[in-house]
Amino acid sequence: MTQITKPLAALALAASLALPVSAQTITVGLSLPETMEGFDFVNGMYRTFAEQVEANSDMTVNMVYGGALGSPSDRLTQMRRGAIEMTDAADGNYASIFSDIMVLNMPYLFPSEQTAWAVLDGPFGDAMAESLLETTGVRVLGWWESGGFKHFSANRMIESPADMEGLKMRVLGPLATIPVEAMGASASPVAFGELYTALSTGVVDGQDNSVSVFNLIRLYEVQSHLVMSGHVYAFGPLGISDAFFSSLSAENQQVIMDAAEAAIAYNRETSRAVEASAIARAEEAGVTVVRPSDEQRAAFRDVMQPAAIEWLRENVDHPDLIDGALAAVARAE
Repeated sequence: MTQITKPLAALALAASLALPVSAQTITVGLSLPETMEGFDFVNGMYRTFAEQVEANSDMTVNMVYGGALGSPSDRLTQMRRGAIEMTDAADGNYASIFSDIMVLNMPYLFPSEQTAWAVLDGPFGDAMAESLLETTGVRVLGWWESGGFKHFSANRMIESPADMEGLKMRVLGPLATIPVEAMGASASPVAFGELYTALSTGVVDGQDNSVSVFNLIRLYEVQSHLVMSGHVYAFGPLGISDAFFSSLSAENQQVIMDAAEAAIAYNRETSRAVEASAIARAEEAGVTVVRPSDEQRAAFRDVMQPAAIEWLRENVDHPDLIDGALAAVARAE
């Protein structure tokens, strides 16, 4: 956060906590403005949660939009300390305090969104959630989809790992850097707010994000090709402060769990619909959307996944989860 936004976030948090609310008010800190076209799979998910909670209990939900309570990492810290009850921090934010979650960022772990849901909603996801709770004090109510898979874009056709040779790619973190470099590209950690300019001026040649994010910052103006590589599934834990959750009556705990189930269902359905419309919008803007075959995707996987696994085995707390995740996917297919 900048020196300007830090005090603004502090004032927003103080103001939200000063509101005349009951002891069972759930304050949710969100990144996006209240209305953001193409991203209702996030805010709409929390709106669904709030509607269900307030319709079925005496609890209230106080939504604070637009990053007014600080960065995702700031809000995650606030939730763990009990200053707020929930936030939309995603997988990357949790990785700094719970390294095992990075196993789920393994390239080409999930062949489809439906397989990802089956694994996350099944025994493997439940065990991951329990471990996250023990480590961080955050209870996972479900796993939400953050726009689906990430895809590569560039100003040339990319149909194989060899086509990445020599490109400067904007990716963040070692688990994204190492697989990209294994394909012969160089990685550059450009800040999100600088990405459009970096692409338009040639500081970097390409990037990876969900199609929703690609359109959000108008990358169709500076990138000619969008490759539906689907190499990493973007997700987030629908987390709540366990200290708060545990203080509730059994009846209200059930209300929250039921509301979370409805919210996740809304999120996933909306995310799938949003991606479909986002792809169409990119094509309408003149972007060539490349849809690799199964064989082409396998070629990317065969280069990217081993490099990532090697790094993961040295950098997560429980490396056995790597084989566990691969086995869980095999069972779910």
